[in-house]
Amino acid sequence: MKLFVSAVIIVLLGVINVDAFTSPLPTTTRTSFATSTSTSLDASTTLDEWQLLDNGSIVGSVRGHPTLSDGDIITTSPLSRPDTARSNNLVATMTGSQYQLGMPMQLKAGGVAEEPGFGRSTFVKAAGTASLFAGGVALGVGLTGGMGNTKKQMNIPEAKVAMAFPGALSNAELMERVSERLDPYKYGSTTLVATSLCCDEVNRPLEKALAKQYDEPFVMGGLAGFPFGGITSFGAMAHHIPDGGSCLVVYGPHVGIDTFGSIGTVNRRGRAKGGACCGSAAAALGNVRKGAMVPKAGETTTGAAPPMIDSLDAQQAYVNSQLLPYGERLLMAADQNIELPYALYDAQKRMMDGIVAKGAGAMEGNGFIAMLGGIQINTPEDTSDYFLPLTFDLRNSKGELQKSLMW
Repeated sequence: MKLFVSAVIIVLLGVINVDAFTSPLPTTTRTSFATSTSTSLDASTTLDEWQLLDNGSIVGSVRGHPTLSDGDIITTSPLSRPDTARSNNLVATMTGSQYQLGMPMQLKAGGVAEEPGFGRSTFVKAAGTASLFAGGVALGVGLTGGMGNTKKQMNIPEAKVAMAFPGALSNAELMERVSERLDPYKYGSTTLVATSLCCDEVNRPLEKALAKQYDEPFVMGGLAGFPFGGITSFGAMAHHIPDGGSCLVVYGPHVGIDTFGSIGTVNRRGRAKGGACCGSAAAALGNVRKGAMVPKAGETTTGAAPPMIDSLDAQQAYVNSQLLPYGERLLMAADQNIELPYALYDAQKRMMDGIVAKGAGAMEGNGFIAMLGGIQINTPEDTSDYFLPLTFDLRNSKGELQKSLMW
């Protein structure tokens, strides 16, 4: 009944999200629930009461669209030139659509968006959720508790997580699954957690959940989640494991989803406007879009070390270089903001596997090395963060694979 009411609401309110709901899986098995189709737009298509998001997309009220009703709320694909987003300017998206920009959303003193009419945020939240729910019915995705055992109705960020990153678990659900899988191998008070997560403060809730379960973690990660501590840090961590214990390595990149359901940005604490998430990853993707990092025909880049030209920004130089082999894949992606964390994960998994293979010799005793890799999904403050597990392997003290612990 709830889904039926949601479908009715979307018909009445006419709220549309122009981002296609695709569902990426690992590269070799990824499929889409839906295929997006492009609609030719001309300069007569206008966006009013618009706001530029930090991922380069624009959210606003459409007017003069060939297929949508005037007043529909849409989120565009990222602009090819976000710096041109000004009133009365014609802007183009990365996918080729053009929009004439009308008046932007007005701001109150202090940077809080003015609420036009009966309240824009209420309108987008209520009707936007209905839009996502109606999409869930069409795609066969359960949007009332589909990511866990709870039956509460999802808000916009939660629904977008379910659509874009199927299989993602809330931090609490993740800890339950991890504990359940590791308990038979005596993980507990003698466990040491090692994390390789981005240094962005939005990623600390997962580390706090891990600390509550297994005590404070050993930190290996830096920008974008790459394990910059390398073999040396893994060896040091191995020597810190309590006697008779084992280690749990949790690693991966992160991506944000804001209150509008836009991927690649998140609402950080105390800030009215969304910010790029992951910022380091977005910077590397910007280089890909400019063509500066697209491999030339016949050029081999896998495993290439970055030129450390500026020691004051060495980590970002490394992130840029590690994304280099995925340039063409990202440029061809239906949604680059969704594909980006998958590409980063592939690069980080290769790096982490190499670190463990060479660093496992520092393990003492016969403990295990559990390796949980995936994508962190950051959400606004009133919504739980999520984690999409992509691999969960159990290795012995020599680094040899024993079994997969994936559920």
